[in-house]
Amino acid sequence: MRYSLPFFLLLALLSGSMTLTAAGKLDFATVDMLTFRCYQENKWDSVILVGKQALRQDIDYYYLRVRMGISYYNKSDYFHAATHLEKARQFNSEDPLVANYLYYAYLYSNRKEEAAVIHSFMTEEARKSATTGKGFLQEAHVEAGMTLSSDKSPDNLGTMMGNDSIYGERDLYGNSSYSDLALKMKVSNRVSLSLAYNYLNFSKTKYIQYGHAEAHLDTIVNNEFSNDYFYSYPWTIRDTSFKYNVYQHEGYLSANIVLPWGIKIVPAVHLLHVKYAATSPRISADSASDIAYYRKADSSYHMFSYPAAQYSFDKTDTSFNNWVVSLGLSKDFGIFNLGLNGSWSNLNGRKQKQAGISLTYFPFGNLNFYGTTIATGFFQGKDKRLLLGQVLGAKITPWMWAEANFYYGDYTNANIFNGSIVYNNSDIIDYRGGANLVFLVGKHMSFSLIYQYFRKESQQIYYIKSNEQKQTKTNPYNTNTIIGGFTWKF
Repeated sequence: MRYSLPFFLLLALLSGSMTLTAAGKLDFATVDMLTFRCYQENKWDSVILVGKQALRQDIDYYYLRVRMGISYYNKSDYFHAATHLEKARQFNSEDPLVANYLYYAYLYSNRKEEAAVIHSFMTEEARKSATTGKGFLQEAHVEAGMTLSSDKSPDNLGTMMGNDSIYGERDLYGNSSYSDLALKMKVSNRVSLSLAYNYLNFSKTKYIQYGHAEAHLDTIVNNEFSNDYFYSYPWTIRDTSFKYNVYQHEGYLSANIVLPWGIKIVPAVHLLHVKYAATSPRISADSASDIAYYRKADSSYHMFSYPAAQYSFDKTDTSFNNWVVSLGLSKDFGIFNLGLNGSWSNLNGRKQKQAGISLTYFPFGNLNFYGTTIATGFFQGKDKRLLLGQVLGAKITPWMWAEANFYYGDYTNANIFNGSIVYNNSDIIDYRGGANLVFLVGKHMSFSLIYQYFRKESQQIYYIKSNEQKQTKTNPYNTNTIIGGFTWKF
């Protein structure tokens, strides 16, 4: 019996005994027959194998892309599935079955905005059971947490000024609390808005140490006509502290604009209002007087004067506004997402610029394992920094994801996540790391547990007697943060 070439190709695919390359050049009829047969028999790997070879030989048509897209989908490779289903819709955008598969390929690859765009093209039955794309309010999120700081008090208050000092101070961050409310709203199929309000309460203590010469009565000499008083002027160190709170209110607004070809544009603005009672020292030159001698003849005391420095501390209610304007741009390339971002900000009386690039990758074509690598250039006057970040995440169980992150570099006055998180406190950030857990509870509800560790440095200021020039040094400390969150998807 004589067999045709397609039969041997099919036999090779089913038995795995030879490759398509060895079988020779394909034609349209062979590709269509093989992919249809393997598709009907749920042989997803075979459909993909033939499809790849066909595309390399410039054979491309609607049903090939549909079969490849659905095959990838059934292998839980949602990113490649989306690529082929998108191509199929370019051939024919009217097939609701393709829209059904593409919707869930987007949804299972966390491309919710693109899923919302495709929602109206699905079958009526599929639209009813879809979990996104309905209504104006899409998502609500609430979270709150507490930060514990090792910088609540100085390690050695006795040496806070350093040697030969006349004044020293340390402004230390203690524990703090944080809360957040966020809403996501659908404006149109391609535009959504995110609105968030954050409240932070920092407990702080300003420790102050100061030194000056104070008169000390050493002895009184009793002679025939008088009592003479003799003094020394030792350098005396005193200290005090002032507890206060920094209250910070934040508002964040961003728009997520979905363009064709997997492109997203995200403009955002972040406003911050900071309020606290500032304590500042005031040193005044004054004079003091003490008894020089007592004259016995007329029982009179005679005084003498000498210069003396007087310290006082003023409290001033302080409040100011800061802002960050940012713009993010991203594009999907199969299992990769390339992001570009830039921001302009005015924080703590200084102006900053940032420019960054990020690459997110999904090696298995789904959310079972993923990573993001980030590099950011930070510019604040003559201060230029390179900030690096790495995120790795994995699906642990069908209802739990775990994520670890590490950010290296001084993020003081910088921002991350397209300006949604701003590090506007005064201390230096050496690095931060953390871990997140997300728990799914049904279609609409999820819980999150976040841990963050920061290694920071607080600043110590002091003046020395020899030249009265301002000196600074830093003191390392760490913070540990726990945040719990709840999300409801409408």
